Amino acid sequence: MHAVWLALATAAAVYLCVLESPAYGQPSRPQLRVAVGTISSPALRSALEDELATLGGVRLANESRARYVVTGTFTRLERRRVGTTALEVDCEVSLILADARGGAIRMMLSGRAGARGGAAGDAVERAAVEAAVRGALRPLPRTLRRMR
Repeated sequence: MHAVWLALATAAAVYLCVLESPAYGQPSRPQLRVAVGTISSPALRSALEDELATLGGVRLANESRARYVVTGTFTRLERRRVGTTALEVDCEVSLILADARGGAIRMMLSGRAGARGGAAGDAVERAAVEAAVRGALRPLPRTLRRMR
């Protein structure tokens, strides 16, 4: 008898958890398609594609199917040696979110970051670029939700 009550209580708890989950009973919002436009730096393009792929409510798409296009450039990328083995990289990026059709500018974003390490220079630079892009794109999902 005790096992029956335990099973019923467990089933009721699971049922209530499902009902209280934020996604239950709400239609899923479609993801906005965003493309990465013309970018002169392969490192910046890669960082943008990687970060856009992780953002909620955003789906990376090719330009012909996208609603918005992100383009950008480095406004500063400096590498300097610190001591005999460490490398320090400072990175600033400037990004533009525009309508894919017509090119109207919707947002201008910027981010900056620094990285320091004794690892290979490319790894330190990549870390700084990724962090700057992540910082620049931080307000994007919330702003896109408001623009719908």
